[in-house]
Amino acid sequence: MNREYDLFEELPDGSLLWRAVAQGLENALAKLKDLGSLSPNEHFAMHTPTKTVVGRVNVPTSDAAGFRDGKRF
Repeated sequence: MNREYDLFEELPDGSLLWRAVAQGLENALAKLKDLGSLSPNEHFAMHTPTKTVVGRVNVPTSDAAGFRDGKRF
């Protein structure tokens, strides 16, 4: 069974916008890549029942070290 993933965009002010849903990890990552090509903002895919982030695009390099286990610290 394929998991369902929600795709979000993080706006410059830190707020999140839900952008799409995708069935299966491959589809989620492909859709994530497409969304990332449309906007310079960070996007991520999450399996919401477990809150597991499975992919990110357009992550600013200064923020990349500010994440641990998918959570900002």
